[in-house]
Amino acid sequence: SGQTTVANLQVDNTIKAPISGIVLSRLVEQGDPVVPLTSYQAGTELMTIARMDNLLFKGNVDEIDVGKLRDKLPVEIEVGALPNQKVIGYLKKVSPKAHQKDGSTLFEVEIVLSEVSGAFLRAGYSANANIIITKKEGILLVPERLVKTEDSVSTVEVQDTLGVVTPRTVKTGLSDGIWIEIAEGLEEGELLVERPPREITAD
Repeated sequence: SGQTTVANLQVDNTIKAPISGIVLSRLVEQGDPVVPLTSYQAGTELMTIARMDNLLFKGNVDEIDVGKLRDKLPVEIEVGALPNQKVIGYLKKVSPKAHQKDGSTLFEVEIVLSEVSGAFLRAGYSANANIIITKKEGILLVPERLVKTEDSVSTVEVQDTLGVVTPRTVKTGLSDGIWIEIAEGLEEGELLVERPPREITAD
């Protein structure tokens, strides 16, 4: 009679990730059948892993503003879930191709996070990024609605200590749409007059 020898084989089923990181999602359960990646098939996706210490912010910029952007501009990021945390970064990339969304022409931007000030960031957080194109400190600001501009001449109405109101020509500078810089024509502490909106009556 013949004799058969059976050897006990141990198969290493360990799967190693190409990077170290945190598992964001697991797509299979223990015991699920999986297939490897070959030139004939895509293979089974097991999980999504990310390095949480090297995150990118991805957002969109309107075509009106994209021409002002350039690489390495500083960025301040406001994360909705972390209202008291400060996140700083810099502009890494502006997409060369636009896309349409809700009737607007937008360009995708990528921002590298360089300073998170101890904040624990999670993938998928929504946030607003303020890209700093120009920055000035120690300047005089007034509400832009108080500045009247006609024929490229800007004026404000100033009230003196006796209550007399007189118009004054000023030279303006940077504006964020709400506040505007007064480069010449006003001194800190002077009183400006804000006229009430005109009432519209129907005939």
